[in-house]
Amino acid sequence: MREGCGERAAPSRGQDPPCVTGASVSSEVGIDIIETVRIRNVLEKHPRRFLDRVYTEWEQMYCRTNILHLSGRWAAKEAVSKVLGLGVRGVGWREIEIRRTRAGQPTVTLHGRAEARREAIGLKSPLSVSISHIRDLAVAVAVGLR
Repeated sequence: MREGCGERAAPSRGQDPPCVTGASVSSEVGIDIIETVRIRNVLEKHPRRFLDRVYTEWEQMYCRTNILHLSGRWAAKEAVSKVLGLGVRGVGWREIEIRRTRAGQPTVTLHGRAEARREAIGLKSPLSVSISHIRDLAVAVAVGLR
């Protein structure tokens, strides 16, 4: 057993896992779930106004009118706003942007007041987000570390 790691150190696979003692890591977690029909209904009633109010140009270009993608990004924005301790108050929807890597992993880019809030509460950049969806539901979890 390695010194300072206690008796429950993880077994190694040819390499010991990192062991840090005395370090303090704190996090903020946000989660949101939405029924995709809610996004579909708003999109049908106010397509241009809804898209322009909630989604950045990049998000609109990527999602187009794909209800699952739009719902997933809605849930992700809600989850990120909870990490920031604001709910949906205090930042604009477009100040939280959910992009994706070439491999498909969602990423968070904060703008304006959302970025200022992240800095003010001492969260490291970037925040992390995970999105999942099925036909009727989209869910997202966001995490920010200090």
